[in-house]
Amino acid sequence: MWLDRLVEWQAQGIPCAIVTIIDAQGFTPRKTGAKMVVTEDGRSAGSVGGGTSEQQCIELAAKAIAHRTCLMQRFVSPVEGGEWMAEDRPLGACGGTMTVFIEPIVPEPELVIFGAGHIGQCLARLCAVMEMSYRVYDDRPGILIPDRFPGAGALVCAPFDRISENIELTAMSYCVIMTYGHDHDEVVLEQLLPCKEIPYIGMVGSPNKARVLIENIRGCGGEIDERLYCPVGLSIGRNQPQEIALSILTEVVLLCRGGNLSHLRRDWTST
Repeated sequence: MWLDRLVEWQAQGIPCAIVTIIDAQGFTPRKTGAKMVVTEDGRSAGSVGGGTSEQQCIELAAKAIAHRTCLMQRFVSPVEGGEWMAEDRPLGACGGTMTVFIEPIVPEPELVIFGAGHIGQCLARLCAVMEMSYRVYDDRPGILIPDRFPGAGALVCAPFDRISENIELTAMSYCVIMTYGHDHDEVVLEQLLPCKEIPYIGMVGSPNKARVLIENIRGCGGEIDERLYCPVGLSIGRNQPQEIALSILTEVVLLCRGGNLSHLRRDWTST
C-alpha cells in the first residue's frame, strides 16, 4: 500500500519521505523492515507502529523533506506497552527500542515557460546551464525550434486556452508567463490559478499590466493568491532579456531552496 502511494505521489511531483524501521529490540509494535511514506503536509501510507512514535516520525519526515536531508531517530518505551518517546539521552532499562531511518524523496523542480520569445529563449538557455528541467509552451510552431531550447523536456505547440489538454503540471512545476500579448497572458493566468498544486506563477509585466489583468480575473469570479509573482523576478537593475531571465531564475531558485536574499560579503574594512 505504501509503495503504491509513493508511486502516485511521485507522479504528481509531491515531495515525500520513506520512514523505515532499521532496528527493533524487545517489545515493539512493528519489526525491522516496516515502512511508511509521508508527505510534508502529514499525509501517510503504511505504518511503523502507530501511536506517539508514528506521529513523531511524521513530524520528523516533514523536517527531512524541508531540509532535504536524511534523519535517524531512536525511540524507547520504558515498559512493555508503554508510551514511546524519542531518546535524547543514554538508554536505560526499557520495554523496547526502535530505530527509524527517514529518507526524503524530493523531486527536482522544473520550469514551465509559457511563451517562446526572446526572454523565454534566454531563460531556457539559463536552465540548460543550471541543469534545471524545463518545458516550453507556445502556440507558434515557427518559433518552437529545438536549437533555441537546448535540453528542453518538451516543446508544446498548442493553443493557450487549452493548457490542461496538452501539458501536465505538478507540485514541482514553477510556471512563468511571458507570451506575446496581454490577452494571451490573461488566458494562461486564468487557467493556472485554479491549479492549486502549482507552487509558483510568475508573469512578466509592469505593475499597471498586473493590475488590469487581476481586475479582469476578479471581475470574472477568479481568485488571486500569493503564488502570483508579478512583476516577476528580483530587482537586480535588469533591462536586457538575458538580465530579466537571470532575475527570474534567481527568484525561482531562491524559493525552491529556501534561501534568503542577502549578500554573502563580509566587511573587511574594519578588520
